[in-house]
Amino acid sequence: MLRKVRVAICGELETAHTLLKEEGVHHIDRYSDALDLACNLQQGTSYDLILIYAPQGEGLIGTEYAYRERLMGDWITVPVRLLNEPACHSALVELKKTVREIAGAPYSPFLADA
Repeated sequence: MLRKVRVAICGELETAHTLLKEEGVHHIDRYSDALDLACNLQQGTSYDLILIYAPQGEGLIGTEYAYRERLMGDWITVPVRLLNEPACHSALVELKKTVREIAGAPYSPFLADA
């Protein structure tokens, strides 16, 4: 299930990238800055989750921002998360939960440290 999740990472987020790989996410596109990401979004690339490096963003981990894209005449909302590097443990647990929810895979808080 997690193989089908598409994630964009904007900035250097090594801990998040490693966690996504360990979870089995195969479609991870990395961008050096927001301009590169914006160009690809304008060209029609779509994602299930967008992660953005934000040095002051650690306190905003639970905050989701709406990014909307046009898809066959309908608007869909894609969650955008701010992360710090290295991401704290609670942020990584929340990221794991978010990715599993997007994929429709079961999530158990008891397996969060596994």
